[in-house]
Formats: sequence, C-alpha cells, structure tokens
Amino acid sequence: MIKRLSALMLSGIIIVLLAACNTTTYKHNYTFTGEGKVWSAEYVQKATEKFIDKKGERPDYETSQQSTFELKYKGEQTDLDKINSFKYSFKGTSGGGSKTLEDVEGVRKSELKSKRAGSGAFEHEDSIIKVVVEWDGQKDEFELKVRK
Repeated sequence: MIKRLSALMLSGIIIVLLAACNTTTYKHNYTFTGEGKVWSAEYVQKATEKFIDKKGERPDYETSQQSTFELKYKGEQTDLDKINSFKYSFKGTSGGGSKTLEDVEGVRKSELKSKRAGSGAFEHEDSIIKVVVEWDGQKDEFELKVRK
C-alpha cells in the first residue's frame, strides 16, 4: 500500500512540474556561403534559443551557439606561399572576427579558420555576413548568405 501511494505521489509531482514549466526550443542551424574574385568563405552556425515559461513567473530565455568561419583561396595552393602580408575580417549582425598574419612565410589553410562558442547573439537566416580579405596590397570583398 505504501509503495503504491509513493508511486502515485511521484507521478502527481511530475505532472505538476511539467504543467508548471513549459520549454520551447528553436534551432538556428545555418550555413552561409559566398565568394569574391580570389577568395571564398563559409560560416557554419549551430544555435539554439530556449524560452522557459514558468507559470506565474517571468519567463527565462537562454541562447547558445557554436560557429566556424573558414576562408579558402580559389587559386593554386602554391600561390599562398608567396603572400607576405595578410589579414581578413568578417562581420554579421551578431558580431564577427578578424585575423592579421604579420610575419608570414606563407598562409596556411589551418590559419584561415576560426571558431567561437558561447551564449548571446547569433545570426538569423536572413543575415548577411560581410567579408574583407587583404593581402600584399590587394583586396577582395564579398558577402555570405544562407545556402538554400
């Protein structure tokens, strides 16, 4: 009898907790791509947005995101060894990043990638990410948009 009563009470508590707190999660997983005359880039984002509705209390809001930006040279990879000065930047609605390589014997593919993770703002499907690449007095500018 006590076991049955305990099981019934536990079930009741779970139902009350589920009814008192409702969580809705939205995913914002997008791949932004684009290219200029010499360079191309890809920005991959995996983001979640949670709304936690507590009955009778102010709702909570949480976000998390992971993103990777990768820049690629469209020409022959051996041309990268000739580059002496190099910098790039990218900027969307939620922020961006940049990198300057000052003492460069050659730009290596692994150096053209950046990652970030955390909470806060993230890119939406209609966002545009502006990319600027400068090397040895040359400049390539282009935009990244969601691949559909």
